[in-house]
Amino acid sequence: MTVPRGQAGPRELVIHRSRALATDDVTDVDGIPVTSVARTLLDLATALSSRDLEYALDRAERLELFDVAAVEDVIARARGRHGTKALRVAIAGWRPSDTRSELEARHLELVSGSGLPLPQVNVVLRGELHEHAVDAYWPASKLVVQLDGFAYHRTRRDRERDATTDADLELARYRVLRLTWDDIMVHAKRTVRRIRALQDRAAAVDGRRSCGRTSGGHGRAGRTT
Repeated sequence: MTVPRGQAGPRELVIHRSRALATDDVTDVDGIPVTSVARTLLDLATALSSRDLEYALDRAERLELFDVAAVEDVIARARGRHGTKALRVAIAGWRPSDTRSELEARHLELVSGSGLPLPQVNVVLRGELHEHAVDAYWPASKLVVQLDGFAYHRTRRDRERDATTDADLELARYRVLRLTWDDIMVHAKRTVRRIRALQDRAAAVDGRRSCGRTSGGHGRAGRTT
């Protein structure tokens, strides 16, 4: 329980006393006054490890309770109190400074350096129902890579739109792989293996289809003669 410094609290609870508890730091849940998510994150930043604090930010985002502007406001009002630096660092990691063009460039660098064939970039493909602009495309394997930069793929509406696009492309027999900044910059080797495996799988499927057509053609020719 958080209470202003100098105010008593129930003995059976662990009390956190604060020098200041602004009106914006308090909200209401089912009639119970509680600290806001932003203020709670600041308080947690004074006690948690950096890893646990990042987990708390991720949890708030998944619950759609995280408001970065509110957190920055809390930090500004905290005036350098313990925990503000840790929270600033956590926010910087949560909100990478990548741009769409930079992510595309990094992806092409990764593909080129791995020995994979270069894809077509920024092309429009026809799905089952609609046309879609895609970031990278390998025609031989019908593999589509969509690069999910933070700015355009963070909200629930973004994710719903992405899922609809992917489903429409997959109905048209494209294979869709979505990659994030971490996939390119942190897990590069794993990402290359994934792209290569999808391309190899497509080649194997095409090979079996080709053999099937060839075998069927010979059978019909034999019966004709």
